[in-house]
Amino acid sequence: MGKADLGYLFLPKAWGQGYAAEACAAALDWFDSVLPGEPVALTTQSANLGSMRLVAKLGFTEVERFRAWDAEQWLGLRPPAT
Repeated sequence: MGKADLGYLFLPKAWGQGYAAEACAAALDWFDSVLPGEPVALTTQSANLGSMRLVAKLGFTEVERFRAWDAEQWLGLRPPAT
């Protein structure tokens, strides 16, 4: 099988409120129950320190960094739930 991609986008007034952490955790829990054993990928800008803290908290590990949209991007992978 392939891999699933997790993404989120919030307006600035919602940043720092924990909404992304709550939404991503719920989505990952659901995903693990529906497709156990499948990895999940996520890309964010490496300069977005809040997102970088969140991906670490969610268990993503760095696969690579690349340049796109005039900024360094971070690609991470969350191993399948066991």
